[in-house]
Amino acid sequence: MAKFVLEFSDEDQMRIEAILMDNDAREALLFLREVIKVKIRAKGSRDLDPTKSTGLPT
Repeated sequence: MAKFVLEFSDEDQMRIEAILMDNDAREALLFLREVIKVKIRAKGSRDLDPTKSTGLPT
């Protein structure tokens, strides 16, 4: 599997910090599904444009 770098917005970074400070497992799972999964899929496919909507509510 190829290595790649994910970029996070300021909002994403603040959300990560809040998850870590609160030790919030539910919010961490939501973040994985809503943000990281989408970014990984966009990076892994040449057909997906990371700047376009995936249809998932954010």
